[in-house]
Amino acid sequence: MAGEEKACKWLESKGFKILARNYCTQFGEIDIIALRDNLLHFIEVKTFAADSLSPRYAITTKKLEKIYASIDVLLFTCRDLWLATESTIPKCKHDTYAIIRTLQALHIDPQNCQYCVDALLIWGDNIELLENISLE
Repeated sequence: MAGEEKACKWLESKGFKILARNYCTQFGEIDIIALRDNLLHFIEVKTFAADSLSPRYAITTKKLEKIYASIDVLLFTCRDLWLATESTIPKCKHDTYAIIRTLQALHIDPQNCQYCVDALLIWGDNIELLENISLE
């Protein structure tokens, strides 16, 4: 968790708004969900010892598949709740509710929103953000 704390502070210093941490679905976990310039970022955090080689290759295809499946679940849930009013929103996870409210306030439709999957790599004092990684 210390790595994720460091990651959140670093992301906030770069203009990201943290919407959720450790968002879990039946497929897996998304470490950080953040927003910057009306673009959702789903961020995998990898932390390694300072003397290790770059953790750049620690993001596996299997992990990316789980992240993309979790994104689908989140966006599907948000889409279904998008037009619901305060009194009609069914019980959902607190972080899902917070994400929905943030998207609504910014007029970002979850069905058509822009997003990317990123990796934030931390090793020692080094931090590297790999933006828009994909399965291809």
